[in-house]
Amino acid sequence: MIQINLLHDAPVFLGALPRVEEVKRHRSPAKALLGVFLGLLLILGGGVGYVLFAGLPASVAPFVPPTVVALLGLSLPETSTGTAPGVVPESGSAVAVTPDVKPAVPGNDAVEEVVKTMRPDLFYMKERKEYRELLPSEKILHQKQIIAQAFSLFRSITPSTFGYSDLVFKNPDYFYVRGVASDAKSRSVFLDSLRTHSNEFTVLPQPDGNRSLEFTSYGRLQITGGPSGERLALLTPSQVVAEVTSLNELAQKNQVRLKGLDNPQVTSHGLYRRILYHAQTSADFPSLQQFTEAFRTSNLRIGILQVSIRPASDEGPAATFDFIVYTTPQ
Repeated sequence: MIQINLLHDAPVFLGALPRVEEVKRHRSPAKALLGVFLGLLLILGGGVGYVLFAGLPASVAPFVPPTVVALLGLSLPETSTGTAPGVVPESGSAVAVTPDVKPAVPGNDAVEEVVKTMRPDLFYMKERKEYRELLPSEKILHQKQIIAQAFSLFRSITPSTFGYSDLVFKNPDYFYVRGVASDAKSRSVFLDSLRTHSNEFTVLPQPDGNRSLEFTSYGRLQITGGPSGERLALLTPSQVVAEVTSLNELAQKNQVRLKGLDNPQVTSHGLYRRILYHAQTSADFPSLQQFTEAFRTSNLRIGILQVSIRPASDEGPAATFDFIVYTTPQ
């Protein structure tokens, strides 16, 4: 009987077989770079072919240099104004503006000054009803009107026996008054009249209450007639001396002698110059009221920022006028 026993020799047989190792393939660097170059070239060619056929997309147009656009002969998409991005329309061409586009509103005074310089017609045509909105040339007319009304009012409601230790008028309509009355009744009548002619009125309490003849009050006067909208032409620097001389002559005609007009304070504001005069006088109140009325109706291009009246000596009160002049830069 023949027995087949191959298990004993199996380990010897398997160990004699040669091992087959995995063959590693190496790609040359030149072929790899060639593949990358061909891929980029394919992408670039496809992109150029797309824009030549469909045109340049609007989102990409701002980033493409005009020389490249002209070289390739591309067509730029039109914007809402009917022109291509980066293309400025000719000076004579009409550009359509969509209705929903609103002009920008100036956010501060600096921007507003630029608007006055570049497009003065846009600013001058604006209706200005408040004092702070007025142009310098418009403020002059308003100042002359307010100061004259303030002097007229206080002269009409002040008893002859009153004495003021402080009386201040400041544009646009502020007042401050401190004084003493001859009796309680005249004090009450005066304060009631002042309250009637004021938009804002405050009386400070006195230590003695209603028995005190002293009073201190401040507020804002009722001024008839608002800004007229009329503008005066700014003076040139060469016209200032003649204008101040005319002011001095007008004051002398009304028994008011002004001192201090020879020491102005000049400040530059870019588009105009501001000249301030602190002038003093010892004229009485009726003469001051007559002078301010004549000053209001005059053609002088000079304004008044503030008037303060305080007792200076036995000769009478001393009034200080802050006259203002606006001129062109040159």
